[in-house]
Amino acid sequence: MNRRELSELIETGEGYTLEFKESVSSSIGKDICAFANSSGGKIILGVTDKGEIKGYKISNRDRSRVQNIAKNMDPSVEVKIEQIGDLGVIFVPEGKNKPYFAGGHCYIRQGASSVLLKGMK
Repeated sequence: MNRRELSELIETGEGYTLEFKESVSSSIGKDICAFANSSGGKIILGVTDKGEIKGYKISNRDRSRVQNIAKNMDPSVEVKIEQIGDLGVIFVPEGKNKPYFAGGHCYIRQGASSVLLKGMK
């Protein structure tokens, strides 16, 4: 993916396979889990929920944190992290061993939201 493709993707707005985050936050595991349980997706770091580009440089600490979150899911998920221009992108594949759990909870993607699937333990 190049910068132009990424810009075009941001213009489409958040949706079933696209999530915007200003930075790596504690809720990122929920989104990784939801994408793995759905059709996969991309988390773009450095963009507000309204699609405003703020920029974000992924540090080694961020990479390690995201990889640890994905590895500690049940079952673990392989994610790919890339710096594309001034934005970070986490690529989450559709899971092959569904359902996936993050912190003991199962999340799925509904529209542009990652929601808790109740009754799954």
